[in-house]
Amino acid sequence: MGMNATEIETGETGDSNVRAFPLPETNLYKIIADPEYRKTFHDRVKSGNRMMAPLYRLRILPLFGLGKQIMLLTTRGRVSDRLRDTPIGYFRIDGVIHVFSGWGKAANWYKNMSAHPDEVYLQVGFQRFRARPEVVEDRQELEQANRRLVLQDPGGAHALMGWDPEVDSLERTDFSMMVEKVMVVRFYPV
Repeated sequence: MGMNATEIETGETGDSNVRAFPLPETNLYKIIADPEYRKTFHDRVKSGNRMMAPLYRLRILPLFGLGKQIMLLTTRGRVSDRLRDTPIGYFRIDGVIHVFSGWGKAANWYKNMSAHPDEVYLQVGFQRFRARPEVVEDRQELEQANRRLVLQDPGGAHALMGWDPEVDSLERTDFSMMVEKVMVVRFYPV
């Protein structure tokens, strides 16, 4: 079920029993819908990543439990040809690491990963390994990834898209904006 422009702006679908995700109050929604917020958010993240990446590499951040929400994605720079570290939020769905990106294919880490798909490394907590990325492009698979995230990690789904297990149900959910605007990448250990 698709959404019209008013529905995208309000996060409502016209059917009061259906909630469209991501909800307007979430960072993900604002990144997708508001270019000014997107730039400000990107600047904050970029600044924070400069400190976070070395602390993750030194295994300090995983000591504080951040390895359960954030991983360190290492790609080879498409221009610099140097290894680049990007702290990035992730979710496990059926035991497989997934990244949901509101930046889509415009993200530098994605461009680097696409240029050098055989040189992708993850550090998840204290574990570091080479990974094979797979962009999920099939609409049905994207819908299923959102549904499985909600079922397997409702807290993560809340942080990402505003899901509230006390209020929301899969029968009254519209993931069309998530499917249309959010890139999903799965990472398999090699």
